[in-house]
Amino acid sequence: MGAELRQLRSQSGYKQEDVARRLGLSKATMSRIENGTKAVTEADVSAILAILGVTGEDRGRLLKITREQDQPGWWETRIPGLPKQLTGLLEFERDACRISCLGMVLIPGLLQTGDYARAVMHGSGVNAADIDARVAIRIGRQEILTKPNAVRFHAFIDARVLRRVVGGQGVMAEQLRHVVKMTKRRNITIQVIPDEVATHPGLEGSFVLLEFPKARSIVHLEQRRLGAFLDEPTDVADYANVLDTLQQVTLSPAESAKLIAARADELEG
Repeated sequence: MGAELRQLRSQSGYKQEDVARRLGLSKATMSRIENGTKAVTEADVSAILAILGVTGEDRGRLLKITREQDQPGWWETRIPGLPKQLTGLLEFERDACRISCLGMVLIPGLLQTGDYARAVMHGSGVNAADIDARVAIRIGRQEILTKPNAVRFHAFIDARVLRRVVGGQGVMAEQLRHVVKMTKRRNITIQVIPDEVATHPGLEGSFVLLEFPKARSIVHLEQRRLGAFLDEPTDVADYANVLDTLQQVTLSPAESAKLIAARADELEG
């Protein structure tokens, strides 16, 4: 919402202090609204749009977004008590226009099958009573890859991930077949980092880079008991540079699909 209002103000020729003054707010408060760090009510947005002269479909769309900003997502209505980090990631994935990720240990979550995800959670010590719900969420997240106007998704996967047999040979083979199937979608690119590339900047760990149409990009980092979102431009740029570097040393998408399929054949054979 903040990004939308900032863009509309810029297009209208108003300065931040002009809008703030007419609303009876400080420039700092208006800045927080546009940066997304201060929540706004429907009345606030309606007043800002009136000042900017925004009418018609744009006005209706933005007021609808404002009304729905506190509505729970499907994952919250079905499974209460989720960690805030996870609900935040789900919301960011839903809003992103491009998602890039580096998988150094496991197949990225957006590509996991249900059996693979379940095996990962069992091995990680997730409470048995919570596993089915968590798997359902992980599979539900993947809808963003297959819906109309699906998000663009680019995954870099270390070759060692393909050799780590999670859940047994059958489960792992099915998982790899699924990854190969996903490479055939036009919005998805999957590349493998070959064993020959012994050192590269991605060795420091897995991460996800989320890019948005109008808001600044975000990096998500996750460990066993700690997750973090980074949005400072210098931090995000550093992780984007890691992916740019990997682009130069990974196998091509076609070569990667061939290698993944061969590994699946090996497991099934």
